[in-house]
Amino acid sequence: MENSRIDVAAATKNLITLYGKMEVEEQVNFYDSWAQDYEQHMSVMDYQAPRFGVETVDSVYLGDRENALVLDVPCGTGLVADGLQKLGFKNFHGIDGSEGMLKVAQSKDLYQSLKKFLIVPGEQLPAPSDTYDLVIVVGALSYGLLSLDVLPELLRVAKPGAFICLSTKDEMGREYMQQLLVCMDELESKGLWIKVVKKKIDHWQKIVLPTELSSEYISGLVAIYRKSD
Repeated sequence: MENSRIDVAAATKNLITLYGKMEVEEQVNFYDSWAQDYEQHMSVMDYQAPRFGVETVDSVYLGDRENALVLDVPCGTGLVADGLQKLGFKNFHGIDGSEGMLKVAQSKDLYQSLKKFLIVPGEQLPAPSDTYDLVIVVGALSYGLLSLDVLPELLRVAKPGAFICLSTKDEMGREYMQQLLVCMDELESKGLWIKVVKKKIDHWQKIVLPTELSSEYISGLVAIYRKSD
């Protein structure tokens, strides 16, 4: 859908709300109410994180895609699974804390399993250990969303030798990306995973200011690791 057919004012209002401070319950309710318009509104800020993640996976995943089991967490409306399905992946499990987002994802008929689960520090993901061939996190490794405590959980549910794809954006002064990089390096130094690729993307998405959407872009990062055998 082109931006000319989208209510840009409503989209901008929701994007400003998205990047504001919200309590957990308020955030879940916001996503529930926004789910039907989410993809169209995110396109207004040229949000392409799912594409960046999918293309990076495509560049390194040389194994059997048709039988690979993918965990998409949080899966949102299914943008990542949609992209991966076009590249030959067939089997998807999704986890998300928003019932509204899950309903949109379910309507795409891509996932064999969808679970409503709010990912909070100290809680295990609702998935068994050593299960997935690919674990992918797009759009949620950022301030106010996923805690960095989730990284060991992503490792736990991945099979030995599986790929783990992570993406994040530069949040302009907030230290989340730097802390994420430190955590990723620590896990590698412990021998828990091996870096496959890490790349910076200059035009990640447009900057959302407190009162408006900028025409300028922030940068982002996609990294893929392979769980040690």
